[in-house]
Amino acid sequence: MKCILCCSLLVIAAHAQAQNVGIGTNAPTGPLSFANSWENKLVLYGNGAAAHYGIGVQPAYLQLYADDPTANIVFGYGRSGAFTERVRIINNGDIDMTVNGRVVLRNGTTPINPAFGAGFWLTDPTNSSLQGFIGIQNSQNMGLFGNAGAGWALTLNTTNGRVGIGNNNPNAPLAFAAALGKKITLYPGNTGDAGFGMAGNRLQVFADNPNADVAIGYDLLNGGFQERFAFKPNGALALQGNTGQPGQVLASNGSGSGVQWKNLNELGGSSSPVISGGNEINLTDNNPKAGTAIPFTMPANTTLLFTASVSTFLPCVIGPCHSGWQVQLFLDGNSIGFYSIQGTAFPALVKDEGSVGPWVINASEGNHNLTFTVTNKFGN
Repeated sequence: MKCILCCSLLVIAAHAQAQNVGIGTNAPTGPLSFANSWENKLVLYGNGAAAHYGIGVQPAYLQLYADDPTANIVFGYGRSGAFTERVRIINNGDIDMTVNGRVVLRNGTTPINPAFGAGFWLTDPTNSSLQGFIGIQNSQNMGLFGNAGAGWALTLNTTNGRVGIGNNNPNAPLAFAAALGKKITLYPGNTGDAGFGMAGNRLQVFADNPNADVAIGYDLLNGGFQERFAFKPNGALALQGNTGQPGQVLASNGSGSGVQWKNLNELGGSSSPVISGGNEINLTDNNPKAGTAIPFTMPANTTLLFTASVSTFLPCVIGPCHSGWQVQLFLDGNSIGFYSIQGTAFPALVKDEGSVGPWVINASEGNHNLTFTVTNKFGN
């Protein structure tokens, strides 16, 4: 009988347990541990005794560095030969960092403190103090904070989109602080500013110098301006560039067209004379002489248009002489106004006529008295 001897091989696999590795230390506390020394820890490229790419530690610093100011430190994903950049720290120039994409800042307090919002603190140019903060003010506002006393100078309500300037609770798309003074400067001038402001119980619209107009109109598509009204530096009111004539008033033409400068006798409407009469006064000196009161009664509250004709008659005995006068009207003892003609030289037996008024006043229902005084201006 043939005997065949069969051998079987038993393979025993030994599994080694992972151990911590120490570099410069005999008691590594992690998978890879370095010595407790302030120095370079990893030299990634270059000479570790000189400037190089690497990682190091110094007191209170974890260092990640390149070998030259022109070399940047970049974060991203992929691999060295096929890398997608997300963040770049720039070692040289005025720009220190660029980010591709969006940065989300969160409240970093532990536990979360609602009094602190996420944002950026910015230093002054010397890096000696915190100048301002850009970030979250509270649960509804973000804005700009001035650390030197300005406080939250500008805020945006993230719920309703309203902006506040010195106002943390704006009640309009743009709201200012409840303080008097200039609010908007549109043009800073040498003697003043053009813009808007607030004084006590007064909204101010101002130009930048004493010779400037304040105009109201509309904008044209080509960048021009069509004036409707303008307030002149001397206080005159201009209607489309026209300041009107003495004694004229602005009258409405209804909703179909704009207002117009008009004489009082052009105003139209229902009117009727309520006074017709006069006095004759003989002037022998320069003292005012009063005429006899002219009474009248108004059946209702109304507006009165007063006009008067005044004639002077001067008999000159020899050669030319002068004729001149001043008349002043009173309604119920209150002066309405006065009108005067200074006069010039005339031949003998002259007559000088003038028109007084018109004056527009409001008169209440009831009895009234119209009186006047006349004064000789030359004493003839």
